Amino acid sequence: MKSESTYHYQFGAVVKITLRDGEVSEEEKTFLGHLAKVLGISGEEYDHIMQHYLTYSLEPTTTYNDRLESMYTLTKLISEDETISGERQTLWLERMAKAIGFTPGNVKYIVAKSLVVIQKGVDQETYKEEIRNINK
Repeated sequence: MKSESTYHYQFGAVVKITLRDGEVSEEEKTFLGHLAKVLGISGEEYDHIMQHYLTYSLEPTTTYNDRLESMYTLTKLISEDETISGERQTLWLERMAKAIGFTPGNVKYIVAKSLVVIQKGVDQETYKEEIRNINK
C-alpha cells in the first residue's frame, strides 16, 4: 500500500468495532463503503482494512468531552447516510458508543438522544450540551 488517507486508522477502528462480533448486516457493509468514500479512503486502503481489521487498535477516548465529539461525528455521519436506518442505525451507534468509552448502562439513552438532537441540525457545542443534560 503506497499512502494512507488522513482517516485510515480511524476507519480501521470503526471497521473493527463493526465486524468484531461477526454479526454484520448488508446495510452496515454498504454504510462502511459509503463511509470510506466520505473519509477519502481509497479502494486499495478499503480492501486492506477489511482484510486486516483485527490489526487496528481500539483506544477509547479518555475524556467525556472527546467521547461526545466522537459520538457527534459518528451520529451525524450515520444520520446523513441513506444506506443504514432504523434499528440497524441504532444498533451500530450503540456498538460505537460502547467502544469509544460510554458506560454500557448509558449507551441506549445517549444514542437515542443523539439521534434526536442530530436530526434537529444542531452544531457540535449544542449537541454536547444536550447530551450532558440528558437527565436534567
